[in-house]
Amino acid sequence: MILEQRYGAAQVVMRVTDALLLRAAAGQATSPDTFRREMFRTGWMFICERRAVASLVNLVNAMLWALEACDTPQELQTAVQDVVNRFRYQLNQRVLDTATHSFSLLSNCQRIITHGYSTTVHYALQHALRNGQRLHVTYVTPSNSGESHALRERIAAIGLPVATIPLTAVAATISDYDAVIVGADTLDTHGLTNKRGTAPLATHALTHNVPFFTFCTSEKFLTNAFYHGPTSPWPFNDIPLMMTSPDLIDRDITPLHEISGVITDRGSLPGPAIEAWLATEQLHPWLSGRGTL
Repeated sequence: MILEQRYGAAQVVMRVTDALLLRAAAGQATSPDTFRREMFRTGWMFICERRAVASLVNLVNAMLWALEACDTPQELQTAVQDVVNRFRYQLNQRVLDTATHSFSLLSNCQRIITHGYSTTVHYALQHALRNGQRLHVTYVTPSNSGESHALRERIAAIGLPVATIPLTAVAATISDYDAVIVGADTLDTHGLTNKRGTAPLATHALTHNVPFFTFCTSEKFLTNAFYHGPTSPWPFNDIPLMMTSPDLIDRDITPLHEISGVITDRGSLPGPAIEAWLATEQLHPWLSGRGTL
């Protein structure tokens, strides 16, 4: 399966861009509408896996709008290539920008605790180290011993001391830390969707007055217009692809009120700014569930 557990959201979406490019280059569609449908089907297949949902919705959304203005096979293929290349560039740049903005937070910390896998957290810690901040990191180990400890390994590789602690021991020790920092799969009005274990970690932090931050690049913001039901907003007259269960096997949702701050590529954003951002994105009708062919 392409969407493996050991990958963070950034790795997942980069692999999906490869799949979109391959699909766009595979043969000649009989019409522009057929091409658009097939590209949407490909994107929606990955969205239905319910991993890195916001990034994938934003990628597919940009692609669908770009294809609206195309008629010839060459224009259609070029549009997909342009969207993918721009999205890849923005993805990398936003991670670096978020890492830069995170330094004002990390420069005031000595001991932090983290969980899950996050490219953005990794780069933020690396950026802090390069700027002379020597952090002591504790990684909350997954409940399943067979799951990946990739972030812990990457933190150790850049030269930061990193200890491990099981989630069951966090409540007794979390008050010793200056902050909790985690990445993000999706941020929407429901809260922060991230690796399972994030929500109880946030609750422990709130109980013990330890700041809890998510490092969330802007492509992970999921607009309010996106359909949130168990069945896909399928605009075609055939059998719809179904969303997987809302009870995510390896993800949980942290309510927004338990998050002390969201560090993005545009800086640290307060709650009202996040809500305004989520409300303004223009979503393609096929993704919002209001569109028909």
